Amino acid sequence: MHKNFCRIGPRTMAILPTFSKNGHPVSIVLEFGKSPCELEMKPRHVIDRTLRSYASSYVGAVQGAAYILKRNHTPPILINAEKPIIMLPTWSSAKSDCAWFSLDHIAEFFEEEKGFTQVILSGGENIKVPMSIQSFNHQFQKALFFRHQLDRADKLTSRAHEPKVTYHIFKGRGIRKSGKLE
Repeated sequence: MHKNFCRIGPRTMAILPTFSKNGHPVSIVLEFGKSPCELEMKPRHVIDRTLRSYASSYVGAVQGAAYILKRNHTPPILINAEKPIIMLPTWSSAKSDCAWFSLDHIAEFFEEEKGFTQVILSGGENIKVPMSIQSFNHQFQKALFFRHQLDRADKLTSRAHEPKVTYHIFKGRGIRKSGKLE
């Protein structure tokens, strides 16, 4: 793990983009009950470094979400499968001004003024996002559906299944074949 790095975890509420005095991208990581952490990198890179610490990557997380959602335009990202943390982007993560919000820490959101959405986090922070309420709601709904699909897959794979048919593999003189046992 690198020095001066905040790993995204269950307390992470948002990753906000800003710029240093020199114009370099800076991320402000907001964590519930903690002081903000500033990192000299884009929010996307904070997410990628966190995923790499879990032996994954940003590209892999995007591909996984796109596979589950059947679309890859601004997908939410699953940070940790054991303790599901889903981060949703405000818009394309390729843009340096893309902010990320933890689905679990969005307390509410509403239209502040035309073209701006006010997001209230679980820690009480208010963040004014320059995007329409419809666009933010679309990202929020996509993240909820993503969570639903992940939960559904977990339930399907964790059920004990009674075998309906038993198969037996026979081996004989260089030939292998499968047969159904009654």
